[in-house]
Order: sequence, then C-alpha cells, then structure tokens
Amino acid sequence: MEVFQGCPFSHFANYGLQLKERKVFRLESPDIGDLFHAALKNIADSLRINGIDWRDLTEEQCDKLAAKAVEELAPRLQKEILLSSNRYHYIMHKLQKIISRASKILSDHAKASGFAPVGIELGFGKKGPLPPISFHLDNGSTMELVGRIDRVDKAESSKGVLLRVIDYKSSQKALNLTEVYYGLALQMLTYLDVIITHSKDWIGTTAKPAGVLYFHIHDPLIHSNKVLPEDKIEEEIFKRFKMKGLLLGDEESVRLMDQSLGTGYSQIVSAAIKKDGSFYSNSQVASEEELGYLRNHVRGVFKNTGNRITNGEIDIAPYKLKDKTPCTFCPFKSVCQFDQSLEENNYRVLPNESKEVILERIRNGGVKIHD
Repeated sequence: MEVFQGCPFSHFANYGLQLKERKVFRLESPDIGDLFHAALKNIADSLRINGIDWRDLTEEQCDKLAAKAVEELAPRLQKEILLSSNRYHYIMHKLQKIISRASKILSDHAKASGFAPVGIELGFGKKGPLPPISFHLDNGSTMELVGRIDRVDKAESSKGVLLRVIDYKSSQKALNLTEVYYGLALQMLTYLDVIITHSKDWIGTTAKPAGVLYFHIHDPLIHSNKVLPEDKIEEEIFKRFKMKGLLLGDEESVRLMDQSLGTGYSQIVSAAIKKDGSFYSNSQVASEEELGYLRNHVRGVFKNTGNRITNGEIDIAPYKLKDKTPCTFCPFKSVCQFDQSLEENNYRVLPNESKEVILERIRNGGVKIHD
C-alpha cells in the first residue's frame, strides 16, 4: 500500500507484472535487515525457553546469544554468502557485534521500563494469532490486510492495560505524520490498530494505545575531541539508541517506558516532561483521541488505495516530499523511464506540514492522499 501511494506504476510493476531484478550474489541492505530481525527473534526465543528475562541479561550472555544466533542464521542468508570468503567472514563478525550491542541496549531498556514483551513476530491474518483487517471495496471486492509485528509490549497503569509497538530497523527512522497523512508510512499505526482492536480477545482485556516506536539496530561510533572514560562512552552509545516514534501524551505512560525519568528529556524515548507534568513541545506525543483519529485515517487510506488498485490505476506518478522521492531506490526506473525533463513527467509535490497541521486536518476527517 505504501508502494502504491509512492507511485502506482511501481506497485503495478512489482505486484501486478511481478517483475524481479536479476539476482546478484551480493549482500544487500534488506538481507542485513532480515538477519537482524531473525537474530533478535532467535535471542528472544532462547530467553523464553530458558526462562530468562531481558532485564537479567549480562554482557557475556548477550555476546554468546548473538554469536549463536548468527552462527545458526548465516547459512540461510543469500546462498551462504557470509561464509563465502574472508571478507564476508569479517562482515559476519561485524554484524554479530551489532546484534550483541543491540541486545545489551534492549536489556538496559528493559531494566528501566515497566513494559514487557507479550508478542514477538506477532502475525495477523488467517494463519496468525490475530485476525486480518478487512475492507469492503466499492466494486464489491473484499480486501484483507495481513502482516507481522516485530514486537508488542504491555504495561499495567492506573488507567488500565497499555500496549505499544516496537519495530526493529537497520537504519535510523522516525514517524513523519505528513508521510502518514499521504499514505507513505502506514505500517506502525496499522500495527497499533490491530493490537488495540483485538486486545480483548488476544490478552483478555481491552487495552489503551501507548504508542509506536522504532528501535535502530546499529553499533554507533562516538566522536569526541577529547579522551572519554569508558562509562562516558557507554553513556553516549546508550543515547544513540533513543527510540523515536509517536507516544501517548500521558505522563504515567511515558514514565512507565523510562522509570529513571525525572524531569527533562528521556534517554530512552523521544519525550521530555516539565516540572508540572506536561510535555515539552518537541516531544513526539499525541493524545488518545488523536491516536484514534490517526488509526481511522489510516483505515480510510487503505480503503481508498484498495479502490484505486482494483480500478486499475497504474499511473507513473512518483511523489516528491522535500528532497525525498520513491525513484531513488526504485528498481523499475529502467522500465518506466520517468524523466523530469519531459513535459509530461512531473512529480506529485507534497507539502511538508507540521504535526499540528496534520493532526488538525485528520481530526476534520479528510482522507486527501492524492491530487
């Protein structure tokens, strides 16, 4: 759906014509992302089987679990590419270090958090523990959304049970509400919608949305113009793992995510609390009502997109949002031959609006996702 909103022709080439790039024996970013996801699931499964909590992990255990996960997964990746040469053995060692570092940070986050995982690689759809989201389209067709959520966490609050979504990313990512509005970033709010809608059947009680967060899997380098002691280096590394996304603008909920938070900025999530309990303006928060509006908007985008797909829309119409376009990494550029120097080839220029403007527009009920 996000691909279609980016450019209908790219969606048609991929899912309609099912064009595929020629396979090349090389390690690509999606392969590394798949390895990270599978390794963290492997580690989570090992912890569950052995009855160990994330917060109880030691550094040594993180190193051993990362090594074990990579050892098991490497032969399955891209025709054993990580085992094919000394260079790739070195890359495999680097990837293992990244997974180990991420595990340590996840353990540190768990120590400071009142949230705990209740779902890892949680599927929704006919074969998953949660049902799909269904839409009846204008032409009488039924469209079903299926997928898999990296991680769902639960916490008990004075207002009831809270659920949040965490998505693992191999690159830095934040939730841009302009992209949500135009249907370019639907994934996270869809996940939140699924778990909140079906919380009663899934966990036995109706839950409230605590938010959505991206966890960046990496092993950052710290740059400094002076020699830092080891504890300061670790502190700086920890800061680089602050999770971005959109949180419920509730003081108790945010403090449950970072129980070490007094006043000021959290080192774990993208929120900052003032002395009176309110949030600083640059905190990535929204009210429960606003999260509800966003969930409804995303559903509207899905139905709108489903209607356009089944109506046969395949226009070569990539968007442009600031300097970002889908053409940058599109594998079908040689097929569509989009060329802005031609009069008939123009980007759909999308204005980059503030969070407040987008929320106000969504609150007023409009699903304006294309011109």
